[in-house]
Amino acid sequence: MSRNFSGSTTVLLIAAIGLAAGCATTKSDFNAETLAASRAPAMSVAIQQPDIIVAVSPVRQTMQIGGSIPTLLGAGISAIQDGRYAVRIRETLNGYDGNAFFESRLRERMNQTAGRDIIRVQPFSTAAGYHNAREALQARLDGLRRGGADLVLDFDLSYGIYGPEGLLATRIEGEATDLQTGKILWRNTISTYSMDVYADMRWRDPMQRMSPTLLSPRFTSAEDAVNQWTDDGGARLKQHFEQSVERAIAAVLTDLGLEETAEGRYVLGMQALLEKEYAAAEAYLARARELAPHLPEAGNALAVAKARNKNPEEAVQIAEAVALEHPDYLPAQYNLAWFYAVELNNPEKGRPYFDKAVSLGASPGRKLEKAMR
Repeated sequence: MSRNFSGSTTVLLIAAIGLAAGCATTKSDFNAETLAASRAPAMSVAIQQPDIIVAVSPVRQTMQIGGSIPTLLGAGISAIQDGRYAVRIRETLNGYDGNAFFESRLRERMNQTAGRDIIRVQPFSTAAGYHNAREALQARLDGLRRGGADLVLDFDLSYGIYGPEGLLATRIEGEATDLQTGKILWRNTISTYSMDVYADMRWRDPMQRMSPTLLSPRFTSAEDAVNQWTDDGGARLKQHFEQSVERAIAAVLTDLGLEETAEGRYVLGMQALLEKEYAAAEAYLARARELAPHLPEAGNALAVAKARNKNPEEAVQIAEAVALEHPDYLPAQYNLAWFYAVELNNPEKGRPYFDKAVSLGASPGRKLEKAMR
């Protein structure tokens, strides 16, 4: 059921990229006024990984169904295979420092948005010397307050290549705390993925290795999943990684209420869509389309959200507009075939879109092929 995953999307690199796509946001009491009113805001950035994570081997996912012993065996085999793939990726990147780029761009964008340099502080690291983690966290907050800060933003960054599709993913876990009251003002996990969105896709978080990814069997081996990122000397990998980072940061700033961009709304909408929060996905993606009406990914994702919300007629209208403006955009053509043939039981109307999608390189899923017959 391959779809020609081009890596154009979010987080979704364009997917700019949890997975479910991320954890649900707490009720946010944070906005631009919160940051502007802060006398001395502080920020920490943590990256636990020394380098890009490569976790594409399907062995553990395949063997886990046999019970705990096969699972452990599969995990060991996966670790060996992934270690070899990671070496290839690192050699291809040739010294490129993804950690430094990720952290520096987040700090730059936060400072730019705040209009001043936010105080750099160390992230929480250990509970050693305390009775428990809660006590250690409280001691850290007390120390920051004594140091003069009145607000702290803590971010944990991660990224890698995951699953048998070789999805490039970036993730930002964030939390904002009022140091005067100890109240958490904002918390969310925001992820982006290098994927396109199809109406018949099934999703499992590739960053959660014990859950099988059921997105597309386009890549028949982990070797294929890695080759797509190494066959041009790493140029595409670097470009898409940086694009994914920018989109993830845009989503964080949008979610914090510090700015509003089409990219930020798109990533938040994609995350809601993957988490099956279809009403929220519609709202985010409709706004992204308003802000960037010519962005095909936003229109395509909005059409899928409409269909998942039992509005196939509206989905068709949006997808047809996208296909008219971007006739070679495969996801819109494929999804129109699906909407007509499966959702509306009108395969004859979907035939032109089906044929176009196939000509663009799609390998339709069995359900769509059956409906077209």
